[in-house]
Amino acid sequence: MSIVVEQLVMKDTGEKWGSPYLLEQLKKNIATTTADFVIVCSKSDQNILSQIQDYLARFADNMVGADVHLFNQNPLFVQHLRKLPNEDSYEMTDTLQFLEETIPNPTSTYLERDPHMLLEEVGQHILYNVTFLKAYFEKAESTHELINIFHQANMVWKHSVLEETKKNEEKMKVPDNYLINEMVDCWSYYRNLENKYTSLSLELLDFDKNLFNYLIRTKLGPIFQKKLMAEDLTEAVDAIDALTVFLETNNKRLVSELISLGYFYIQVPVKEYSHWEKNKQFGTAYLKFLKVLFDKMHYQTKQYYLSYYRRATNAVYKAVGLNSLNPIAKSYKLYF
Repeated sequence: MSIVVEQLVMKDTGEKWGSPYLLEQLKKNIATTTADFVIVCSKSDQNILSQIQDYLARFADNMVGADVHLFNQNPLFVQHLRKLPNEDSYEMTDTLQFLEETIPNPTSTYLERDPHMLLEEVGQHILYNVTFLKAYFEKAESTHELINIFHQANMVWKHSVLEETKKNEEKMKVPDNYLINEMVDCWSYYRNLENKYTSLSLELLDFDKNLFNYLIRTKLGPIFQKKLMAEDLTEAVDAIDALTVFLETNNKRLVSELISLGYFYIQVPVKEYSHWEKNKQFGTAYLKFLKVLFDKMHYQTKQYYLSYYRRATNAVYKAVGLNSLNPIAKSYKLYF
């Protein structure tokens, strides 16, 4: 018998995603649904749903044993896209094309490891087991939020199988004026909810570092890169100054875990040096940022950056040591 999935599209009420209103609508829906799983999202997405349904049809056994299922990009597909001359030339398909012949193994996860599960844009990538939800709502208090479902789930599995293209992701496009304050506000809202469930410093550090890394990787970093490439250097300076203040005000434990900074704020500025080499204001701001970043960084993080962005990382290390941008200029001419 095939697995049935229902897509519940929520109306925009102006409230934060995951509010009690969302849970009330979900409760009403599952009371009458005959589906096995439900997706709760703010925008209908037939492409993603079709790919998930293709996966369920082929690997139904992978859906047994967990209350919540998170679907992520397939790394093999991401590698394929990066090799294309133009990523936009790839047309997203309804069925999965990059699954290996062996049965894909889901991995166990939890909220602190993948806190982006709480965000609106990820709703279309999560399946909730209807049987689990019915049991949850029978016991739940009158006031509850989405975060509680993740904490009550006995098991959350992650399936890295999706083949989503940038054109499809445009539905959740980040505004060009996305600022670091918005990133911090997003983190603060969900961190305050998380505080109700744990006070353990290691769990909270996991939550913080993983949510910030996700927001940097998908929102803050790409917007900074876009400004740099467009030579919108006044706003790029404002962005790097704000990020520097953010790093200064947070402790070394957290800053050392922000590995998503590596690509957008080390690799990209060195690789695209020609876009800002004549702008003294950006050069000054960037050098200050690097000094703060490396001062707040543990040895392991430095080794991580060296592993993934060796040429760029060596250049910025030397720039900080010499208090000069010349090593970056030299690295650009030699390698980029």
